[in-house]
Amino acid sequence: MNRADKAKRTLLGIEIPRDELACQIAEASMGAMRPMGCTATEALAKAEAIDPGQARRWREAADRAVLYFHKCVNGARQPS
Repeated sequence: MNRADKAKRTLLGIEIPRDELACQIAEASMGAMRPMGCTATEALAKAEAIDPGQARRWREAADRAVLYFHKCVNGARQPS
C-alpha cells in the first residue's frame, strides 16, 4: 500500500476516489470536461488514448493532493 492509499484510508474515515479527484483536477486545471455519461475512470482512459501518460500524471496529482490534505489535517491544532 503506497502512502497516498494509506492516507486515504486513515483520513477521517473519508474515502477519496482517486480517479474522481484526478478528473476534478484535470477539469479545473485544463478547462476540460469529461464526456457526458462517462465515469472518471472512463474519461481518464480516453485522455490516456489521446496523450499517453496524461492519466498517470493526473492520478499522481490526485495522490499528491490527498497526501497534502492528510498532512494539513494531521498538523492541525485546536484554536485556543
